[in-house]
Amino acid sequence: MARLIQTIIVLAALLTSERVLCFPDRWENFDAGEFDSLRDETLGNTQVLLDQREGRVECIVCHEETNDHYKGVIGVDDIIAQTMGTALACLNWEVRGVCIWLTCFGPACDIETSIKVKNHVPDLVIQAYDRANGEPWAESQTLNQVSQGDADSTWVTTIIGLIEDIDLKGVRIRGGVSTEGARSQRKNLHFKLVDAYGNPAIIPFNALAKSTGYTCEGTATPFFPYYISNLDSVAWRWDVPEMFYPQSWAGFGQYDLGSIANNYGPIYPRHGFMTAHDPLKASVLATYRAAHFITRSGEPHLYFSIDENDRDGYWPPDPLKEHDRDTGQFQMLYPDRESGCRSFPYSGNPPVSKRSTDGSYVWNFWRAYKCCERRGAILIFHAG
Repeated sequence: MARLIQTIIVLAALLTSERVLCFPDRWENFDAGEFDSLRDETLGNTQVLLDQREGRVECIVCHEETNDHYKGVIGVDDIIAQTMGTALACLNWEVRGVCIWLTCFGPACDIETSIKVKNHVPDLVIQAYDRANGEPWAESQTLNQVSQGDADSTWVTTIIGLIEDIDLKGVRIRGGVSTEGARSQRKNLHFKLVDAYGNPAIIPFNALAKSTGYTCEGTATPFFPYYISNLDSVAWRWDVPEMFYPQSWAGFGQYDLGSIANNYGPIYPRHGFMTAHDPLKASVLATYRAAHFITRSGEPHLYFSIDENDRDGYWPPDPLKEHDRDTGQFQMLYPDRESGCRSFPYSGNPPVSKRSTDGSYVWNFWRAYKCCERRGAILIFHAG
């Protein structure tokens, strides 16, 4: 009976709504050039947010090329075009229920209803790569240098030097893979640098979401560096203090990404090292580890969390969890241009198209939000 009543309320709200449940053609025929001015404005807003951080920061717009030898493999326009081109495939839009709002003016009160929906939002762009100062997303090279997160910054070299107590110029600890016989390290030991930024496609995505009225908007700040592994040197390179976590000492398969038959490796400790025969699987695991703590608050890493509290009419997703696509799905932007989203991991033997020849990988990170349009002062009931 309760389910029947809820269904009737939803149908009634749909019939009385002034808007039509459809998506504009611009979701499929999107021109990234339309949002150049919005992108530039957001870049300026990101500079303001960076200025609020302690320590020295520089001007994003004024900065010159950070690496004259490596220009990256993907740019802002390509990221936006790929994201919006697959928006309908990754959106996973659905009606979830209804919200009931109350507004009172003196003794008189008015009740309004709105539809509660759920859809995925492209919150972050996450990149995993081997070479220091070789970020695959071209514009992130500038962002990293501005944030003191490039490999040659004073912050990074000082922190690593204090722990290692060695001359960094003579040591190759900047990413990549070591094989048997190299510096007496174990075979197939990979180290990946991982960075996560607010997705620049949030700008057009939110603009189109707002125009429909029945799509949840994202709250991530475009271009903002939510995580730069070089700034998190202690935890990302030496897994302190996570090496002491019970999860890090759990048995095989307890806290691993994948299954026993298709195991990509342990999620804990969440650092940049992993032993793997497959460089792609190492990159997937490193990316998942970073997304795992970025979606949580109070983790022992240097990062900005995208974890949010619920508010009236807006319900953000839970932290990233295996086998729960609502908490996070990935869309490869490089080397493959995936036309949809999926949960990690891939299969046991991913196709050649997904394998990078330069050790660099870039993914969109989509998460599911629930929301309903505000129709009153107080939310008194919601279902779904």
